[in-house]
Amino acid sequence: HRDLWSAAHIKGQLASGPMPEGKTFFYFLVITSFDWLQFTAFRLSREPESIPAWSYFDAWFAFGVTFAALIYLFLCNGGTRGVHFLSRYFPLSVVVGWKFVAAGLIALPVVRMLLSGASQSVIGWSLSGALAGLNLLMFLRIGHHLKGLSRETRA
Repeated sequence: HRDLWSAAHIKGQLASGPMPEGKTFFYFLVITSFDWLQFTAFRLSREPESIPAWSYFDAWFAFGVTFAALIYLFLCNGGTRGVHFLSRYFPLSVVVGWKFVAAGLIALPVVRMLLSGASQSVIGWSLSGALAGLNLLMFLRIGHHLKGLSRETRA
């Protein structure tokens, strides 16, 4: 469905003004549900043994990059002079985010396969690096779309 996959479709809708509250809430609900699903799955999947260092890195990097990325994305939208940040952020995060989830579902098993003979530490840190890279690229891509919308709004 175009509302869940096509960034061009969403950008076209957003360029004409803010989305209705119901649609914006839908995107908010998808993002929140996905985030909490990740947090819950992580908590439930932990073994009683100690947590490896790369897992701490994953958790703190994800938190830090998300915080910094929200500020970056707000600035991409025009900062305090921008308009409709949240109603743009939520749908773009969903349509761009799905693609990076799909990329991760492909890339992470490939990294694991390529490092099949390596130590668990090398595999763990490599997967952390791949996740960090995907996360950064995702926010840069969302920022790209917000900058385009911000330019169209000012024009």
